[in-house]
Amino acid sequence: MFQKQKRVKLYGKKLKKLNHDIFERDNHRCIVCGKYVDDSHKFHHEPCGQEKSDIISGGVVLCDNCHYARHNTDKLKLIKTKCEEYLRDLYG
Repeated sequence: MFQKQKRVKLYGKKLKKLNHDIFERDNHRCIVCGKYVDDSHKFHHEPCGQEKSDIISGGVVLCDNCHYARHNTDKLKLIKTKCEEYLRDLYG
């Protein structure tokens, strides 16, 4: 039987450092379209929803347009898959 992973919820300086580290790792570029994104934006959790966790292997940089599309358009599955594959390539 698989044990459910415990969610990590960070606040304050720890969350700010995680955000900075994710933006540095992704070169401040949206992983979908390559557009520059400054780190005043918050990283995108993948997976999102109840399974999200504040860990480096669970966050990616998305521009506003791709983030909107990830949640609200017919590109949802395409962007979700791209995020998952990107993180899997980095972290296994």
